[in-house]
Amino acid sequence: MTYTFSTWLFFFYFYCFLGWVWETCYVSVCQAKWVNRGFLHGPFLPIYGSGAIVVLVFTLPFRTDAVSVFFVGMTSATLLEYFTGVAMERLFHVRYWDYSKKPLNLNGHICALSSLAWGLFSVLLTLFGHNFVEKLVFAMNRNLLEVLVFLLTAYLSIDMAESIREAVNLKELLVGLESGNEELRHIQKGFEVAYAFYGSGLKEKSEAGLRKINSALGSGKEKYGNTRAAIMERIEHTRTKKTYKRIGSLLGRNPYAVSKMHEKAFSEFLDILKERGAGKK
Repeated sequence: MTYTFSTWLFFFYFYCFLGWVWETCYVSVCQAKWVNRGFLHGPFLPIYGSGAIVVLVFTLPFRTDAVSVFFVGMTSATLLEYFTGVAMERLFHVRYWDYSKKPLNLNGHICALSSLAWGLFSVLLTLFGHNFVEKLVFAMNRNLLEVLVFLLTAYLSIDMAESIREAVNLKELLVGLESGNEELRHIQKGFEVAYAFYGSGLKEKSEAGLRKINSALGSGKEKYGNTRAAIMERIEHTRTKKTYKRIGSLLGRNPYAVSKMHEKAFSEFLDILKERGAGKK
């Protein structure tokens, strides 16, 4: 039986959906609440669909050899997960999954437990589960398959574009917060330097010296207030454009997301989300 391009696409979408079912159920149990898991809005997890396709490409030639399927599938899927994680972090400055606290992890993108799970998944998929899916697809009317694949492609393309826009908006917000925090740190350092300079240069608290200190501190406080206000205004502006709620929804679907590049800014934004009653709790 020969797989056409539409056949492969259907397999991809089907396993994206199964991955969403598994991940959503697992995370919902861990969080003790319903979590619509994933980068996308809809019930699809591309990392699982991509993983399934990569596993099938490399393991179908060994589909009767469980040991070969386990190691080949584990290796190929682990490589996919690692490079996908690295690429997403570089693009969006956020890790949507993080294994940093797991034993035997590599840069937090992969870990031994996850790799073993991919190997087990490969055996279950290639030797057992895929046979049923394969029969289902080949029993399907060709025209129906083409229409279904077309509709799913259109839907996921829209969903992916929207989700990428949310991730980019989150990245820009984190960069803005990080930049603002850096400016605030410079201002604070300026306070310390100004006070040390004026204070050490005065043998006695002359009126002119006190005026210099008060003037420097007053100017610094005003600039500090203006900078913090500008940061909060950017956040509020984001919220009024409804982008704020969309970012909150994205993080709500990814409760284990972290940002190693903007750790403090990410923590601040999570606090803001909690204050507004949106996003991850």
